[in-house]
Amino acid sequence: MFLNRKNVNVYLFDVDGTLLIDGVIPDSAKEVISELREEGNMVMLATGRSQGQLKEVTDQVKVDGFIQNNGAYAILGKDILFESPINPEVIWKLHNDGLNLGVLTKDRYVRFLNTNKAFKKFAESLKIEEPKKADTSVIDRDKIYSLTIASTNLEAEVNPKKYPELRFIKVSDYGYDIVAKGTTKASAFAAIKAKYPQGHIIAFGDNLNDLEMLDEADLSVCMAGAPDACKKASSFVTRAAEADGIEFAVNNFIKRVLD
Repeated sequence: MFLNRKNVNVYLFDVDGTLLIDGVIPDSAKEVISELREEGNMVMLATGRSQGQLKEVTDQVKVDGFIQNNGAYAILGKDILFESPINPEVIWKLHNDGLNLGVLTKDRYVRFLNTNKAFKKFAESLKIEEPKKADTSVIDRDKIYSLTIASTNLEAEVNPKKYPELRFIKVSDYGYDIVAKGTTKASAFAAIKAKYPQGHIIAFGDNLNDLEMLDEADLSVCMAGAPDACKKASSFVTRAAEADGIEFAVNNFIKRVLD
C-alpha cells in the first residue's frame, strides 16, 4: 500500500453494529472497503475489541490497521500510533471489589471469575463471545488496555465515581467498557494526521463509544438507529448496516464531498 503518501485518506470503521451484523459483513461493505484500499486509502477497524476478537472480521475483509480497545491501542501497518494501558493498581482495586471483570490486552480478552449470569447477559447483549478464564497474573505481566464490567444490576453494583482514573462507557444495559481516563477512539487522530497531513479522517460508527471519533473526524457517518448523540455528532446519517448503509454513505455522501 501507499504508506508514504501524505494525502492518503484514512477510513475508520466501527465493528459491531456498523460493519458486522450477526457475524457477517454485508457484501456491499466488503466491496466498498476493497475499492477504497485499491484507490490508495487506508482502512482501519475502530473497535472496543482486542485483535484476538477480530478474526471473524479480518477473515472477511482486509484492513491496514486497528484502533482497538476503545482507542487505547492503535496500530497502522507496523507503526504503533497510540497506546494507553491502564494502571495495574487500579485493575487490582476493581478485582478486589469483587466485580465481574474482563481484561483486554492488545490481543486477548479474559476474565478471572467463573462464568455467571452477568457475563452471559453482557456477552449476549453485544453479540460477542464470553471471555476465557485466566489467572490474575495477567494484571502484572501484560499491558491491559481496556476492561469490561458485567452486571445484571449495573447502576446498583457499579459506581464509576470510585475510580476517577478510569473512563466508563456504558455499552449495554448489562455492562461497561472501560479505558484510562481521557482515552477515546479519537486518541490516535493526532498521529494519523502527522502521518498523512493532507488526507482526511473519515469515521463510521453507531454507538456511544464512537461519539468522540464521530465528532472529531473530518467527515463522519452514523448508522441509522444509533443514539441521538451520535447522530448529532456526525456529518451524515446513513441507512442501517444490513440495508447497505456503508455503501450508501460512501457513494452518496463521502465521494461527493471529497470530489
